[in-house]
Amino acid sequence: MKKILLWSLIATIFPSVMIAQDIVTTRPQKKAVILEEYTGINCPSCPYGHTAAENIVSNNPGKAFIINIHNGSYAAPNTGQPDFRTSFGSALQGQTNLGGYPSATINRHLFADLTEGGGTALYNAKWAQAAERILEQASPVNVGLSTTYDSETREVSITVEAFYVEGLPFGLESNFIQVAILESNVIGYQAGASSSYNHKHILRHLVTGQWGDEIENIEQGSLINRTYTYVLEDDFVAENCSVVAFITETRQEVITGAEVPVIFGWHNGEIEPDFGRLFTDNHLQAGEAGQSSDFDLTLINGIPEEQNMILSLSYDAPDAWEINFTVNQEVFTETANINMLADEVKNVKISVTPNENPGVAHCVLTIESSGTKQNNEKIVEVFVVSGVDNLIINGSGSINNITSDEYAELYKIGLNEAGCTSVGAIPGYTLEQAVEYGLLDNVKNIYFNVGGTLPVLTIEQTNVLIDFIDAGGNLLMAGQDIGQDIYRSNGYSTSITQKLFFQNYLSSSFRNEGDAQNNVINATEDSIYSGISQVALFDAYGGNFSPDAIKNYGDAAEVLFYPDGKAAAVKSYKGKSKIAYFAFGIEQIQNIDARNDLLNRTYRWFDGWQGSNIDNLNLVKTNTYPNPVTNKLILDIDKEVQFSIFNAAGQIVKKGSTQNDIDVSELENGLFIIKIETEEGLSINKFTKIQ
Repeated sequence: MKKILLWSLIATIFPSVMIAQDIVTTRPQKKAVILEEYTGINCPSCPYGHTAAENIVSNNPGKAFIINIHNGSYAAPNTGQPDFRTSFGSALQGQTNLGGYPSATINRHLFADLTEGGGTALYNAKWAQAAERILEQASPVNVGLSTTYDSETREVSITVEAFYVEGLPFGLESNFIQVAILESNVIGYQAGASSSYNHKHILRHLVTGQWGDEIENIEQGSLINRTYTYVLEDDFVAENCSVVAFITETRQEVITGAEVPVIFGWHNGEIEPDFGRLFTDNHLQAGEAGQSSDFDLTLINGIPEEQNMILSLSYDAPDAWEINFTVNQEVFTETANINMLADEVKNVKISVTPNENPGVAHCVLTIESSGTKQNNEKIVEVFVVSGVDNLIINGSGSINNITSDEYAELYKIGLNEAGCTSVGAIPGYTLEQAVEYGLLDNVKNIYFNVGGTLPVLTIEQTNVLIDFIDAGGNLLMAGQDIGQDIYRSNGYSTSITQKLFFQNYLSSSFRNEGDAQNNVINATEDSIYSGISQVALFDAYGGNFSPDAIKNYGDAAEVLFYPDGKAAAVKSYKGKSKIAYFAFGIEQIQNIDARNDLLNRTYRWFDGWQGSNIDNLNLVKTNTYPNPVTNKLILDIDKEVQFSIFNAAGQIVKKGSTQNDIDVSELENGLFIIKIETEEGLSINKFTKIQ
């Protein structure tokens, strides 16, 4: 058995390319589908899977490619049957959470709403839907492929070229080239079909090894050229063999790929032209009052003809922050119509200038082509964080097409009601960047908003939270499936790092996945949460209601309970840090006052309140008058106190001290919140200012 692996590398950085590409296109493309089907000759249902896969290929010619991996007990041959197994199948299958045959992965991507067992494996009824989603995605890299074949030596030479239209996302250091040898038209037994079944796309060998050939130092414009040689086994029919080359992020996510015949094949990486591309390497910056935070973006016309592109900027930011964008030095505030020549590249910049109002600016720049309306619009989002010491982190997962950022506003409202004036939200995928840029250095409290989404945590996010707590930061984590996802066998967040975080930092043990009976929470006798009673929970996630039941671990206190007495929340201390874990999402509390009360208690506990007087937890509605007020707000007190008045946006509009009344005549009409600091604690009240 002769096998040879050789490779050579040419890595150049665009635009100063010393050796031009010979194969691969440099124009932006959408992704190709790499369907890896797990099958076996003794699987009677597997022909249905083969048919489903072939239908995807026939419906998407040149865009979808199949690799049939024969593995497991169904692939073990009986006497006289062919053996299509390889040494690679078990490891590939082992990372899929496969539950039965026929199953397949589509680009090894985790489709949380389609998965059969919590992993990347999907049953054949879901393949077409998953493939359709992949085919709509923009590919950051194009893969070109060519082969030459020596019939005398049976050696095939395989050249793979990869051109990076974009650089790698933050935190990713490398990619991997995978090269697979396949064979089709092999006649043999197949259960559920016949003894003369035509087997296709059989994985024969992975030329680049189990997990591929690593490529590093990747930037926008990088051109990678590697050549591999492989000698076909004597029983392989060269005319029936092909090569599939694809790029993976790690061992999992497949980005894109291509397939060619072993005998003088060629593919230039064209899958489906992408009308345009807008991207940046940086999505997050720290802001400072009066100073501009600038994001450099690249805009590419992806088609070989002139077109008009429409750029639109929208944003959510504190009042009076200055936000605009420029295209080749020309400034725009909302919309720009930009003429792009064939294959033209333009420089775009988003600029955000904060003022003294703390918060987070979330800016979204959208492009669409006026001449190709059938293409979906594309967006780039960036964030500027300024003066924020209470940070909401939205989880990176999803469920039923719902993402947790939809609930961030509920946290903001509740925290503003509690008197917090420096709060903002960022997505979970930027959390590592936040650490890199020092954005967590001044953050006191993190509110990790998981909701009902999966996966609940990445390992990298877990490590950030551990470091944050160890440094003295406070954490509230809330979501209905956190324990379930970490502890079930087919969960997404099951590493030892995540399990230890759940046990030693959230100070909890997972009891079971909840059910519809976990629909009310009540408090135990606790200095912070006592007084919470009969707070109803509901399904906020479109048919997925199952708040976890948990138990305290170590010195943690169980503070909220379901009707059956099982814990719904715990609080604990880790050194100087305070940690609250709610085994439900706050969005599942439909009653606004109850939801805000829970956040109020947690925020005040983080802020130093010990809860010695439970009555002070409630928003006081009788100690200030008149309401509405025109000129003077009277405080029903008999000693001097400190006060702060906040507008509806959470900004301080007046502060000071008083013994009986406050002049509010200069305030604009509207709703305000007053926070009164006394020796006994804090009092929070609302009032309306009118003329």
